[in-house]
Amino acid sequence: MIAQSPALWTFEEDILNRSWLDWLTAHLSLGKPLHRYEGTLTLYANTLELIGQDKKTKEDFSLEVYKQEIEQLYLGFDEAFNASETRSLGLTWLPLRLLFSKNEQERKLYLIINYNFGRTDNKEYFEFLKQWVS
Repeated sequence: MIAQSPALWTFEEDILNRSWLDWLTAHLSLGKPLHRYEGTLTLYANTLELIGQDKKTKEDFSLEVYKQEIEQLYLGFDEAFNASETRSLGLTWLPLRLLFSKNEQERKLYLIINYNFGRTDNKEYFEFLKQWVS
C-alpha cells in the first residue's frame, strides 16, 4: 500500500441524473459535497482501489482501477461537475476527475479526497497521481 485516505466519489452519470434533493443536500451548511459513494481510496503499486458504500442503495461498493486503465487526470470543474454543484462555488476545493477505460467502456470518476469542513486533499492527490501514473 502506498497511500490510503477517506474519499467521496461519484460517476458522471450520477451527477447528470442527480435529483434536486441531492443538490440541496450538498449545499446544506454541514452536508458533504455531491457524491454517491463514501469509503476509502487505497493506492497500491499498480491499482487504485475504492471500497465503500452506495448511499442510495446502502449496498457495499468496490472498484479497482489499474494504472494502465487511466487515460486522464484532471483537477477542476467541467460540464458535468461544475462549480454550482458545490456550496463554495469552487473557492475552497476542486474535484479530481479520473477518465478511465474498463471493459471497453470509458468512465468519468470524480473524487473528493479527505473532505473536512470545506477542504480536501485533492490538489495533493492530483500531483501524486500524476507521478504515479507516469
